[in-house]
Parts: sequence; structure tokens; C-alpha cells
Amino acid sequence: MCRSDPALADDQPTAAADGHEGPLAEFSALRQELQERIKGQQQLLSLQLTVAAAIFGFAVSRPGMGALLLIMPFTSYLLCGRLVAQHFATMRIADYIIAELSDRVPGALAWEEWLRRRQPRNPHVLGFTLPLLLTFVATSVFALGWTVGHVFLRDHVATAPRIGLAVVWVLGLAATVLSAVLVLQMAGRISVRSWEQSRLS
Repeated sequence: MCRSDPALADDQPTAAADGHEGPLAEFSALRQELQERIKGQQQLLSLQLTVAAAIFGFAVSRPGMGALLLIMPFTSYLLCGRLVAQHFATMRIADYIIAELSDRVPGALAWEEWLRRRQPRNPHVLGFTLPLLLTFVATSVFALGWTVGHVFLRDHVATAPRIGLAVVWVLGLAATVLSAVLVLQMAGRISVRSWEQSRLS
């Protein structure tokens, strides 16, 4: 009976492992990136709440500082845009794992596909959409409503400052609408172009 060469026997597991060590390492790195992006979303949400509380607290507690609330729609839009970008980036990573990486690993990587099958296509409005609308959109709407009198109805204001405040107010309204659109796209309530075209990453 021929005995196999121990050196060849040792090489066989290595050769077999070489076929999927790379994809497994890539999967591990992508899962780490997913965790970092999800953590980033939580940090952006906390930052929005902190900024909103600080702006409202400062503007309300000091007479004549109501115009400061005009900052709120712009900060909300910027932070909302980053949060939505992180969301779509995580979705792209999950798609890549399912479409490209899973088949390169023996036994496949079924976690992302299993998770996607179990979660609803459109998250419940009360558990996902509404809290984000309240956090990013409602604060801006409240700020714009609070400053209507200061911008448009206050007497003894020169024409140039009034026009400047009115322009900022209208731009803030546009930013608020854009924030609402981003949240609804993130929640699947409004269709969005392919993520590669949207440049949200």
C-alpha cells in the first residue's frame, strides 16, 4: 500500500483554504464597515437631537434671538443627508455580499439574504418613518413657523434685512422639504434611483 507524502497532505488543506480565505476576510471587513456605518447613523441621530435642543434653548431663552432658529432647517438637512447616505451605503454592502461574495464561499454566506427575507420591505411608519420625520423635519417646520412673525410681520425693519431674512426663510423651507424627501426615500415610501446613480455613499 502506498503511503501518502506528509508534505503533500499538509499542502492540501492549505490549497483548499486558499480558495475561500480571501472572500471570508473580505466578508469580515465588510461586516465591520457595516457596523461602523450603523454606529455612524446613531451618532448622527444623537447629534441632531443635541443641536436642535441647543439651538431652540438658546433662541427661546434670549429675547431678540428668534432669527437664530433659521439655522435649524439647514443643520437638519445636512445631518439627515449624511444619515441617509450611510443607510444606502449599508444597503449597497449587503447587496454586494449577497450578489458577489456569497457564492465564492463554500456553503455560502446566508446571513444578509436571511435578514433581508425576514425584514419588511417597507418599515412600519410608526416604528421607523415617523421618528425620523419628527427628528429632522418637524424640528425644521417648528423653527420656520416660530420665525414667520420675526421675518415677515415685524414692523420697523429695513427693506434689505427683511429681504435677506425672507430669502433665508424660503431656502430653509426648501431644505425642510428635501429632508422630508430623503427620509421618505430611506423608508421606501418614495422611489429612489439606483444607489449607484444617487451618489449616496
